Amino acid sequence: MRIRVTAAALCAAVLVAGCGGGGGGDSDAKATDSAAAQGSSSGSGSGSGSASVSGAASEAPAEPLDEAQLKSAALVGGDVDGYQITDFPVKPDDDSTARPADCQPLENMRTASPDPGPKAFVGLLAFGGAGPTAGSATTIGLMAYDGSDAEGILDGLRTALNKCTAYEGGVPARTTAKAAAAPDAGDEAVAFGLETQGDGADAFVVVRSGATVVLFYTATGTGSAAEVPAELVTAQIRKLGA
Repeated sequence: MRIRVTAAALCAAVLVAGCGGGGGGDSDAKATDSAAAQGSSSGSGSGSGSASVSGAASEAPAEPLDEAQLKSAALVGGDVDGYQITDFPVKPDDDSTARPADCQPLENMRTASPDPGPKAFVGLLAFGGAGPTAGSATTIGLMAYDGSDAEGILDGLRTALNKCTAYEGGVPARTTAKAAAAPDAGDEAVAFGLETQGDGADAFVVVRSGATVVLFYTATGTGSAAEVPAELVTAQIRKLGA
């Protein structure tokens, strides 16, 4: 089962349980306003960013963390007001091919299966329960690497976004890709959106903090465009660097 399907399914379960309606980003104007409000860009990101957590990131370990250390650094319920946070219930899917191949790093991140694979992985799901994020589901994946491999993951995403505008494979319909405003988070960050034909755009933020790469992937499950909540990014990167 792929990450996207799981996030949407669990989001639907939250909605059925009465946890709220639409998620982030009801329109292009809202997304634009949010990006403008997020502030200045990081030197290595794709555009303007959200709240800076660079100070915390400077404390992040440069050596790969093991699974127990990642687990200790991961958000838990109660860390971020307005969100239910649970362990991610399935393993990443590393058997999804994008055509053309230039787009593969984006599809890899959609399935939380970057190449090379991490030395350790801890996954979470964060559900928005109130306000503009109600009903949204954000996958958070903490991935431990050697430092050079962690840098390579983000370099690969930036290269893919410069070359890839659309691809097939991974899901039945054509998927379009578009770079987005990256937050000023960690040591560097990349943000982008993937929109499958007939569905709303899903939002991705990938942050490197030391030798750890953190994926944030938000799907609303409502058909509207998604936004990765800045408060989740800020809280997770700060906790990772604590």
